[in-house]
Amino acid sequence: MFDFMRRSSTPKYQNYTHLGDDSGSYYDIQDKSDEPKVGTSFKHVAVLYTIIILLLIIQIISVIRIRPISELGSLGSYEAGFATEIRPDAKTLSLHKVKFSGGIIFDENGTASISHTPGEPDYFGPPSLETEGIWENVLRDRFLKVGAKDWPSEAIQPQEQDLVEGSWRFETSGFHVLHCLNYVRKSLSPEYYTRHKDPPNPDPKSLTHSGHLKHCLEQIRQSLMCQLDMTPTPRTWRPAPAGRKGRGIFHADTDQWHVCRNFEAMRTWMSPLQEYHTRK
Repeated sequence: MFDFMRRSSTPKYQNYTHLGDDSGSYYDIQDKSDEPKVGTSFKHVAVLYTIIILLLIIQIISVIRIRPISELGSLGSYEAGFATEIRPDAKTLSLHKVKFSGGIIFDENGTASISHTPGEPDYFGPPSLETEGIWENVLRDRFLKVGAKDWPSEAIQPQEQDLVEGSWRFETSGFHVLHCLNYVRKSLSPEYYTRHKDPPNPDPKSLTHSGHLKHCLEQIRQSLMCQLDMTPTPRTWRPAPAGRKGRGIFHADTDQWHVCRNFEAMRTWMSPLQEYHTRK
């Protein structure tokens, strides 16, 4: 393809090489054909440019990965962190797929039960020391501390009086919502959790159980609406069991795959930042 270029753009030069007096002549004429061909040089240049382009692409990707949230967009992203969040490293915010459980399932006789992932703790088992231990493990060390320089600029700014030895104490919103979910769980068993009920004559200056419960339900509502998961939940047809009246129903099949942040990776990141105050 490039033969015409070699013929038209590469003149036939001659090199003159000094051979010395004993050669019989002072100069010897050497043909240019001994030099590398232009076609070979073009291939080398093409390879070189390809390498340079690949290196530039790698450099651009690396810059994008470490640039501030503000440059990724005005609000950030799920996998890189949002502008109002404490921003861990990329490994901590890594995403993975999780198959949800807890869906309502029916056997061939029409008996309903709740699905369960093997090996997963029973977070909502009967009130007991075992169930308490499960939630203590979930909520352990949820109070953290970071230096002022690591506080997100678009989050609410604490006052100087909130600093303790140059650090701010906090808990992530996600873990506070988990605390609230646990509070709702306890509220369902007032006979076991006797403190989770209103006193006969509540002190108007103290938060009652009902007030705490409403607060927690509001936190759960807002968190769910804020992070609205768009994973489809199919409405699957469940015919009525044999011998039972009715024509069946379309039932929400909630046991679906979701893309989630890595909870255990988040706990690993939190561990060195844990605060002395671990009371739930």
